Amino acid sequence: MKKLLRLSLLGLLLLCSVVVNGAQVPKYIFLFIGDGMGFNHVEATQIYAEKVGTDTGERSLLFPTFPVMTQVCTRSASHLITCSSAAATALATGEKTTNYVIGMDAEKNHGLKSLARQLKDKGYKIGIITSASIDHATPGGFYASQPDRSMYYEIGVDAANSGFDFFGGAGLLEPRSKRNPSAPCLYDLFNQKGYTMFRGMDAYNRATAKDKILLFPTDTVSKSLKYAMDRSAKDLSLPDLTKACLANFQETEKKGFFMMVEGGKIDWAAHAHDGGAVVKETIDFDQCIRLAYDFYKNHPNETLILVTADHETGGLGLGNSDMNLNIDLLQYQKCSQEALTAAMREMKSGKMIPSWEDMKAFLKKNLGFWEQIKITPREELELLVCYEESFLKKKSKDVVSLYAKDEPLAVAAIALLDKKASLGWTTKTHTGAPVPLYAIGKQAVLYSGRRDNTDMANVLRKLFLIK
Repeated sequence: MKKLLRLSLLGLLLLCSVVVNGAQVPKYIFLFIGDGMGFNHVEATQIYAEKVGTDTGERSLLFPTFPVMTQVCTRSASHLITCSSAAATALATGEKTTNYVIGMDAEKNHGLKSLARQLKDKGYKIGIITSASIDHATPGGFYASQPDRSMYYEIGVDAANSGFDFFGGAGLLEPRSKRNPSAPCLYDLFNQKGYTMFRGMDAYNRATAKDKILLFPTDTVSKSLKYAMDRSAKDLSLPDLTKACLANFQETEKKGFFMMVEGGKIDWAAHAHDGGAVVKETIDFDQCIRLAYDFYKNHPNETLILVTADHETGGLGLGNSDMNLNIDLLQYQKCSQEALTAAMREMKSGKMIPSWEDMKAFLKKNLGFWEQIKITPREELELLVCYEESFLKKKSKDVVSLYAKDEPLAVAAIALLDKKASLGWTTKTHTGAPVPLYAIGKQAVLYSGRRDNTDMANVLRKLFLIK
């Protein structure tokens, strides 16, 4: 009788332990990664929102108001300044690796299993959303294991084999293998694995398929979604993808879900030193977080929202001459540096090269120069010299950054606008600066204090009793 009582008490204790642990873990997990988004990227955008307002009328970003706010160390196993693939690996798997490696240990001996894959094994729905391609470094860190981030075909194979429930982004960079011509097209492979692909929101909204979704733009050659400031109402956006994935999971999940949403083009804009595009991309990123926050308000005891970055890009500084910050001047920038480049190249390819007066009118329209923004005679002379070198003498070479080759006059004009807006840059690449972390919801307090990027996965692993 005593033995039976002892066994009964032991069973009750074990049951209570399971219930307690089950009550501790969040059922719905959102991880938002602002690629390249440092503290000053956020602060510049917050100042812009306060002075000008967002396109949807808000006068503040939402995520900086979250109750937990701290900083995250981003260094990789090989360098004090990380690359995106090493950072994504740390965020996704809880283990640091060497720069340019994705989802493998630092010596490239074996693959690492991400928290997302482990949650998938527990029955969670998994969504991977990005404004870049789904085989890019940050999304790839959550499902791929490859020795080099540039192995896009192999990373795409890993995506197809992941069994994840929703992929949304700009498509695939290398749908056919450059190393093995006989290898199957990735779109065919995804189809074989049970995925249904949709091009654009109209196609997706007409769909009856609910599981294993690929949602891409109608443009089949884009390497990324359009910059927020360049897109039209018909173009697929990061908020569109976030909303679609969330709606799908609300309808189909049974045990819970994990969503990773990457604001990838914050990084692209920072590499190009395009301050206006950085601000608009960060606002767009905030709109995605607002969707998750609305969901959180309906499920406050079950939802965890984490917002962080993989690294800081550009060494963005606020202030470059006096005590003023004129970030509101960025409101007069109507398109990205990339779009300015495209327009200028079209002008150069025409039969009639635009005159300097034509170019001034173009810059007035798109950047507010001479009308809303005062341009000194010396500044105009510098732009004129750049125009003559590029358009008349045709001696200028494109200005190259990681994701762009831009027209020199476009770069000079955006650099002047950034200067007027009191923004400064130290590098065209990443820095070793810590990045922000904002958290709200179930167990958010566990992310308090200075954190390492590996903690994003490892804190949750401890809660879920996952090794």
